[in-house]
Amino acid sequence: MAIGGVVFLFFHWSQIYSYLNGMAIHGNIDRLKAFILSYGIWAPLISACLMVAQSVVLFLPAFPFFVVNALVFGLLWGMLLSWSSAVLGSITCFAIAKTLGRPAVRRMVNRVHLETADAALRRYDRYEKYVILFFGFVPVISFDVISYAAGLTLLTYWEFIALVCVAQIPSALFYSLLVHKIDRGALDVYWAVAAGLFFLLSFGSLGVRAFLGWRRRKEIPHLPF
Repeated sequence: MAIGGVVFLFFHWSQIYSYLNGMAIHGNIDRLKAFILSYGIWAPLISACLMVAQSVVLFLPAFPFFVVNALVFGLLWGMLLSWSSAVLGSITCFAIAKTLGRPAVRRMVNRVHLETADAALRRYDRYEKYVILFFGFVPVISFDVISYAAGLTLLTYWEFIALVCVAQIPSALFYSLLVHKIDRGALDVYWAVAAGLFFLLSFGSLGVRAFLGWRRRKEIPHLPF
């Protein structure tokens, strides 16, 4: 399956990148939904490959994929597909860092973001497992960057897999349930408040992420923006 996904991405990369680039700019959920559905029975595999690609290469928001998976495949299967794809993407980032080392990661990840993730893991190295879980629940730093940074530590594959399986649950569960509620017209006031708080936390985390990057650039002035 993984080899087939890689082969597909290789031969269809220009088309896929064009779609994703358009969605990154316009946030077109319907366009992504139509694109995935156009592959028929291969739609789940295409969705999984795209989620892995956005984790490893593109660093696009995963939110559109969570939404489309819930709309196309339903609550249960959409949630499982989103969760497993997010886990596979994080493991791939971790494996790339573990196998190719820091020079390769520096070419793939914004250096300021990587240094910020490194600093967080080093500062609390005795509790790095809990730090990784924390960033899964509260995305102050992109979890894709955290996965790359974790691959540069002494953390083993099995330790990271166990952590990422737990860390990716909240987003997959919340987005799938929220989309399911909205699609069925059953969004009550409690879910509306919960959604508002969740998105407020997400936007707040973006502000914190920007501040951490700015502070890191001041500490290391030779790094590019």
